[in-house]
Amino acid sequence: MIKPRFGCLGITDNCMLRCKMCQKWKPDIFISEKDVNKFPTVAQYRKFLYELRELVDDDFVVNFGGGEALLYPDIFEVIKIASECGLRTNINSNGFLIDEKVARKLGEAGMQNIKISLDSVDPKIHDYMRGVEGVHARVIQAINNLHEFAPAMNVSLISVIYEQTYRGFIPLIEWINNNEKIEHVLIMVAMQPNNTEPEEHWWSSKHGFLWPKDKAAVSVLMDKLIDLKAQGYKINNEIVQLKAAKEYLKQPDKFVKSTICNMYKAVHVSAIGQIFICFNYGFLGDIRKGDDIRKIWQSQEAEAVRREIKNCKKNCHFLINCYFEEDELTEELQNQ
Repeated sequence: MIKPRFGCLGITDNCMLRCKMCQKWKPDIFISEKDVNKFPTVAQYRKFLYELRELVDDDFVVNFGGGEALLYPDIFEVIKIASECGLRTNINSNGFLIDEKVARKLGEAGMQNIKISLDSVDPKIHDYMRGVEGVHARVIQAINNLHEFAPAMNVSLISVIYEQTYRGFIPLIEWINNNEKIEHVLIMVAMQPNNTEPEEHWWSSKHGFLWPKDKAAVSVLMDKLIDLKAQGYKINNEIVQLKAAKEYLKQPDKFVKSTICNMYKAVHVSAIGQIFICFNYGFLGDIRKGDDIRKIWQSQEAEAVRREIKNCKKNCHFLINCYFEEDELTEELQNQ
């Protein structure tokens, strides 16, 4: 049986920022009115996480995402459950809420890794992209708070290449590489904003202001990032992923992976508890109803979705940014 290799709990769709590249702060267009604010309980998350643990290997990581995951009222309790049942843990955050108290509570809950968004060393650029003044300063303070009050936690950054950020990207990478408080940076590239209706060519639509316009300059940037990775800089992406990102930025409508999408090995849970393999396909269960992820994962419906994902040729956020693995197709996959 194929085991899940990537997992994310999108534990809330709420956020206090007004990011240009994300509209999670607006009412969710993908959640029906009857489901708004009907979140799973801690007990339901406990059942799901313990069942998930039976499916996965020891190195499996549960990612807590959002929105801003720290806005979920019981976030520390759910993190503790994941840790106690033997799952590795990571949380993605904009850093705005991480004061001394939150840093301590994250450490006490057993959180192992945190990734904080930072797109520029220039406070004006970062705050502009995040839509709220003072976010850059709060990120820097969050890094310091985590270093001091949760020293066992690995602190990393997520930095994204946009039209507004790419010109200052190398200074950002240099700053990260020289900061002993930061484990590494995960480089991502522009995608259609969250919580917007899917568009086939979004980069040429109203969202296109995020898309880097100078292809030659961005190509030079990607070559430099590949070189820095080869030199041992604290860049978490593998070189093959950086090369794929380079191709994507040149031709976003051309599939950039030489093998299939790896999302067929993923488990996603939405803020209202719906279980997906990939959000581009229908949900397969609901943890609010007590559905068992072990049965769902081995169901014929799940296998049908996995087959569809293996044939998907879309350069989406999950393929390019979230879970990119370039591996040889096994004989089993080639025959499916």
